Amino acid sequence: MHSILNARSLLRASLLCGLLPFAGTASSDIGSTPVVGAAYNTSKILKEQIFGGVEATVSTGRDVALFTIAGMSLDAYILTLPLEADVKARVISRLSNPVYSIQLGHFLYLFYDQYGGLDGEDRFRQYLLQTYTTEQLQQWEHSLFSLADPVADDAEAADGAEQSMLNSQFIAALVTVYDVLFNNDEWLLGRKLPEQYSYLSRSPEDLALIAKIQTIVLDVMSRYAEGLDADEMKTALEGIVQEGQNPGSPEVNSKAQAITITLIDFVRLNVLKAYRQFARKEARTEAFGQWMQNTFDDNPQSLIHFLEQQSSKRFAVQITVDGLQQGLMAALADEQKSPLLSAVYDRARNKEAYRPDNETVASPEHVPKHDFLLKLIEDKQSAMDDPAYLPFFKTLYQQSSKGIARFGVSSTPTISVRNLPIIKTGATVAGNGGTGIPNFHFVDRDKDRAYYFFGNDALQLDRLAASRGMQTMFDRLDYLKTLNCNAQYDWNALTAYDGLVNLGLGEAVRDFGESRCMREIQRRAEVEPRVQQARQQLIEDIQAFQEISAWSPLTRWTKKKTIEDAIQQLAALDTQGMPDYVLVYNPWPDHFAHFKGAFSDEIIAPTGELNRLDYWISELTQAYKNAGIYDNTLWGMAGDHGLAPVYFALNPEKQALDYLEKDYDVDLDIRKISSDEGEGFKITNALNPPSFKGADVVVASTAGGNFMMDFFNSGRGWKVQPLYSEMIDYDLPSNKQGVVQSVDMVEELSSRLKESLDYLVLRESDCSIERCTLRLVGHRDGQRVDEIIQREGDRVLYAQSTQDPMFIRPLNSWQVAQAGTLLELQQANPFAAPLTAQESFEKEDLLQRCLQQPVLDQPDSWCSEAQWRQLTRLTPRPDSVNQLAHLYDESRAGTINLFPGEGIGFNTIVPGRHAGEHYLEKDAFVGFWGKPSQAVEQMESVDNGSLAPTLYEFLTGERVVVGEAGWGYPSLLPQLLLDETRQQ
Repeated sequence: MHSILNARSLLRASLLCGLLPFAGTASSDIGSTPVVGAAYNTSKILKEQIFGGVEATVSTGRDVALFTIAGMSLDAYILTLPLEADVKARVISRLSNPVYSIQLGHFLYLFYDQYGGLDGEDRFRQYLLQTYTTEQLQQWEHSLFSLADPVADDAEAADGAEQSMLNSQFIAALVTVYDVLFNNDEWLLGRKLPEQYSYLSRSPEDLALIAKIQTIVLDVMSRYAEGLDADEMKTALEGIVQEGQNPGSPEVNSKAQAITITLIDFVRLNVLKAYRQFARKEARTEAFGQWMQNTFDDNPQSLIHFLEQQSSKRFAVQITVDGLQQGLMAALADEQKSPLLSAVYDRARNKEAYRPDNETVASPEHVPKHDFLLKLIEDKQSAMDDPAYLPFFKTLYQQSSKGIARFGVSSTPTISVRNLPIIKTGATVAGNGGTGIPNFHFVDRDKDRAYYFFGNDALQLDRLAASRGMQTMFDRLDYLKTLNCNAQYDWNALTAYDGLVNLGLGEAVRDFGESRCMREIQRRAEVEPRVQQARQQLIEDIQAFQEISAWSPLTRWTKKKTIEDAIQQLAALDTQGMPDYVLVYNPWPDHFAHFKGAFSDEIIAPTGELNRLDYWISELTQAYKNAGIYDNTLWGMAGDHGLAPVYFALNPEKQALDYLEKDYDVDLDIRKISSDEGEGFKITNALNPPSFKGADVVVASTAGGNFMMDFFNSGRGWKVQPLYSEMIDYDLPSNKQGVVQSVDMVEELSSRLKESLDYLVLRESDCSIERCTLRLVGHRDGQRVDEIIQREGDRVLYAQSTQDPMFIRPLNSWQVAQAGTLLELQQANPFAAPLTAQESFEKEDLLQRCLQQPVLDQPDSWCSEAQWRQLTRLTPRPDSVNQLAHLYDESRAGTINLFPGEGIGFNTIVPGRHAGEHYLEKDAFVGFWGKPSQAVEQMESVDNGSLAPTLYEFLTGERVVVGEAGWGYPSLLPQLLLDETRQQ
């Protein structure tokens, strides 16, 4: 995820922002096919007969005394909070309204019991202290781990008050806001729960509500600021409070209003989400019990058959790890020799070779510590012999290596906010059913609205994706027991731990989200054997009932009553058992690698983030074994990207645009919508965002590896993305003498950044999902190189210019045979093992097919996307041609995308980057394991978007077809499972 300032400012920012199948085949045919068999039939019953028609409704018959917060009744808990007297009295008096009190009870449960109840102990740290000696740990100390543990000496951390943000002051603020939001029956939930949350609008009612809540927000911020030490956050808060109360400061009032809007939407959304989860669980229990009772009455044997299938049902665990790179994990955990670690270390030692000679650069403030990296290079065996260093990953590579793709494909730009929903849902970016999110930032020209997701715009992500019809796994599997552990896009999860809450707290309260979600799973793991035992006992009771003679009516009646009681008990117990599907999101390897370096001790040492990740996956694995369901579980894990080192950084806006303005004596209207990597968040007023009409260029940067520029000079209108032909004839604003000058903006940018730029990309023609032509421009050995990628369906042409790049070129002036310079098709990957003789032969054959044989105007002669993937996996840039060919499928993907060269970061102050086109940031981990996974051949190059469809197909038995039902990526199940395994 996009990096964050530091622990304390993040926590304060959190409070500030309020962020605290067979196509065409009948179903009956699917069920009778051995390949899917029981998995499909059971899934079909759950989906269509038991839970498909269930409507979760608001319950008003519950006794308020049943709800406890922190072990107290709801009214007793409210009395303990530091609320204003009138607020406390009003809340207490309204608790007699069950709708009001039940909603409040579940909302508070979410923020106290679900997230509270644990101390602030760093579980992984305690594990290290119990596993290693003091002498061993001393050699692996770093800025995130010290034996002295300065964090524990901090009084604020010791009592967990400010650090956890779950203290009574914070809860009181939430109750105060809740009371205002729900002080009449207008927003109290009716009998039927809404399918979606309705965000605030510019209606008179909503604007009046915002104004009322804003007063409370400013008061809370004022009291919170009083307790802070003098620093930037205190100054910012006091400034917003002071000027937000001044009606003559509309811009600052807009910021105060933006915070208020975010807080209201956050509270109302979570109230509804928390109550929906409760109501849906209740509805599931009731529906399941009723269905079993009806089935028992009508056909006891059918119920036995269903229960037997449930006893061997399938489970799936989907793990998404921010910044998890396959090449790095293989180098750390696999005994086979990998050149990656040595190649990384050699580059760090010789970093001066990457310094541009004629461009103004700076070095990151933090210099990564590479002691453990050097130790691995000199003596890797000691790490391999250490049973506490990456034990899970070492076992995984030893036992399930064929289920791990050699090269995991991360969609370009390699940025979290683009790739995470792809991994979690299996949707592509563009089109109906897509995510609609091309980058960490973009300008929606239809709405004249810019988005940047490091800040309160993060709350807009679910809304944006839903508007495109993106289906999450929780949407698709809403008839199953599902659990979300700290991921976003979880509206239909049956139980959820919020991803934004985890991001807001997990940096300072280490293991915050992991420990709470693991507590949930461990509780369920204790229940699951009881569920299985109750299910088996019910089967035996029904069988015994069937054997009782009709001539023994009293015995049959007594046994039937016993069975009816057992059915209701099983229905209630089943909901508490292990979830059928779990989504786990871990952001930390990426989060800290930005600040500390991708290969620093903070990341790869035994005390680092990757070993912390290993610890928690090991804990999760053990829970499934304890529950007795590990053998029925398919596990899948993917990273959204890797990370690459930054040795030198520069700002393209200053290096290119500032000098351009000076040389041509003009003033460009430049609007920046992002923060630089390592800086703070941004606040946008969701109801009153700034307009960008009149801007010459909008710029934004992401993670140090991508710099986007939006231009608005197309003769076809402001909403249309300009093409290359328009950008080389770009009209500048009038200079001081009133003269309008036209420049080649592509040449201006590429030549002024020639040393630091890997290449820039822009549209040569209008692009869509079906077709696109784009141009790559970069410099090699001081010479400009222009290359073109043209896509028609799944056929792709890659060609290079043979003429002066200063002129527009028709397609027939390109030569295919010369292509490959900018994407390094001819070169070897220095971070991967040398090619075998067979791979070298295959590469030469594919180079011949893709660069020599194609005819420019005959798409049928071009290589397919599958062939390009086969070829580029053997280069330093796996799947580069395909990924760039789809960069502009979404119109909001910016006009020009600039990618920095190796060792360079654009707009960053930290030593780790991604979002670019270097191997280290493009290679994402994609792997599957577990007893059901029996891959025969090593997977080669695999999209991380295939994670969700593979697990879905395994879990449900329904075939996934790309292009249908919102699926954008194929299932890998046929490659993973042996025929006999798939037939079970």
